[in-house]
Amino acid sequence: MPAAKPYHHGNLRQSLLDGSFALIRENGIASLTLRQLATRTGVSHTAAYRHFRDKHQLLAALAQPIFKRIADRITYYALKGFTPTESLELAVIANLKYYLDRPDEFRLILALDLSQFSGANLPFEALLPLVDACDPTHSDPASLAQILLTHVHGTADLAFRNSPAITSRKQALELTHRFLKHFFANL
Repeated sequence: MPAAKPYHHGNLRQSLLDGSFALIRENGIASLTLRQLATRTGVSHTAAYRHFRDKHQLLAALAQPIFKRIADRITYYALKGFTPTESLELAVIANLKYYLDRPDEFRLILALDLSQFSGANLPFEALLPLVDACDPTHSDPASLAQILLTHVHGTADLAFRNSPAITSRKQALELTHRFLKHFFANL
């Protein structure tokens, strides 16, 4: 009997992650299954389960680097030597641009129960020191950071839904600049 050929697919884990976004884009997150993903990737169903024990673990693997990239973008502006207000404004705008440039990642985040994902708080944790540096009264930086993140998520969501309130990327960014002007005026 001839020797079995060794299994090799290159980087199967990454192929599964890439294929996940394609399936989510086509059918939505609710319909994503590891079995369907394995079929699409051209591997056995058990091969997919060697990398992800279930859909939750797959979604966590998709979401974790997104949260890290957003947090890194926010932190970048804290380290550049700008004033606290400039750093915070640039960080919020960078967060919105990230979502506008990556609609699949944004839709994934919106569809998840974020309390189930360990890295979901990374953007908030990165934003909090910037807010704290801008608020001389130190009234409640956590609430202010939540307001900013809520604005970013809401604005990106409206932009993707082709809302009459936000019909373009440019309009979403202009709205956020105006929002930040009022935000800083009321600190």
